[in-house]
Parts: sequence; structure tokens; C-alpha cells
Amino acid sequence: MPVFLSRRPGKNLLDELIIDSPYVTEVRRLLQTLYREQKSATAETRSYMVTSAGRGEGKSTICALMAIISAKIFRKRTLLLDGDLHRPTIHSLLGITRGPGLFEIFRRGTAIQEATRVTSLPLLWAIPSGYAREAVSEAYADKEFHRLLQELRSSYDVIFVDAPPAVPAIEPILMAEHIDAILIVAMAGRTPLGMVRRSMQVLAPVAEKIAGVVLNNAVDGLPYYFSYSYYGYDEVKPPRNRRPGKPRQPEQKAKEPTNESRGEG
Repeated sequence: MPVFLSRRPGKNLLDELIIDSPYVTEVRRLLQTLYREQKSATAETRSYMVTSAGRGEGKSTICALMAIISAKIFRKRTLLLDGDLHRPTIHSLLGITRGPGLFEIFRRGTAIQEATRVTSLPLLWAIPSGYAREAVSEAYADKEFHRLLQELRSSYDVIFVDAPPAVPAIEPILMAEHIDAILIVAMAGRTPLGMVRRSMQVLAPVAEKIAGVVLNNAVDGLPYYFSYSYYGYDEVKPPRNRRPGKPRQPEQKAKEPTNESRGEG
């Protein structure tokens, strides 16, 4: 289920969200497909993990956008969980404080209510990463993550987890055991095909949970006819390719005939 996203919003997604923008439209389509599949599935899908092959694919932005659109447009009680303790960004994207958060729940026994942030959207809550006080590779606690999700399921309609990249980090394959569905983000024109294949190999033990691949940065990474401009939905038009040559001279109007040219006089 490839989905093409074409534009990146600003840093604070809640403040700079434009409902009619192309990237919001694509996220709405993605969620519509996921929720339709959820209705037809025998087991209820309540939690989604968003990961990527490597860093810089835009997974955190897409994960945050999915949570925002789920709450704002689909009117679902939505929780966004920052599970990327290596490079946490959800707190910046939503404009909330970073801690206490997931790390404090894992290592300090912080209550879920204390780590949960309210946002400017009535149906959107978030748990940031918190502040890892030790080696990040040792910060993740699998049993605590399982317990956390079990408790959160009763309070929210849907949960989105921003996980670390699947290839360099071990956490995604561990988190996936407790997640209902997985989305993999790839950057068009940037992510090497070998990295995407490697991420699929890493996630092979939970391959049945992979719901699809989201292709990010479609405008810059794909041919022009994949963009909204090609279909007339964007005000920006591509420049015309003109043949090299002399500049066109303005056309001169024909002079009115004089008496002499008419033979009069």
C-alpha cells in the first residue's frame, strides 16, 4: 500500500497545519485506508508503529501528522507516543515539553498520567520520549512497553508509536511484537533500495503486521507528473522549456498608407 506524500509542513505541526494542503490530503487517504482495513479485519487494530530504514526519512513528521489528522478529522481519541529514544522529535513537532516521558516510565516508575501531555487538539494526547540518563541502547524496557500499551488501549481509540529506524536500532523489532500494525517510511530519491530491503529483512519475523510503505518527499524524488501541479491542484507551475535562440522581437503594427503610397496628390 504505497502512499505518496509531497510536502513538508513547518516545525510545529499543530500551529502550521493547513487542512487543504496536499500532504494533509495524502495522510487522510492513508488513514482512510487503514481504518477501512481495520473495520474488515477479524482482530481490532488499535496501535500503529511508524519506522523507516534509516535516519532522515521523515518518519516522525508522518507519524505526528497521522495522529493529528486522526484526532482532528476522524474524531478519534488519539495518543502519539515517542518511542525513538535515540533521536526524539515528537515534543518539538507538537510544541510540548520533552520530559517526563517514556524513559521515566521505563526506569523511574513515573505514572502514565504524569508523562501524558494534553495538546491544543481536544482529542490528541502525547507521551514524549523523556530524558535518557543512561546509554540509549539500554534505556528500552520491553516488558514495560508491553504493559504500557495494554493500559493505554482502554483509554484511546488509536495509538501511534514513532519508533527508531529499523536497520540501525534494535527497538523496532522488539516493539513490533506488541504492536498491531507497522508502517515503513522511505524517502523518494534518497533511501537506497538496499536499505529498504534490509529493513524488510529485519522485520521479517513480524512481516504479517506490515500494513504498507509510505513514500515521502514525492515532489522532489519523483517525476513531475506525480505532483499535484501536474493535475492543476497547485498554484506553482513548472517553467516552460524554450529552445535556445534569439529573443523574440515585438511585432510591429502595419503603417497606415499615406497619400503618396495611394497615388493621390
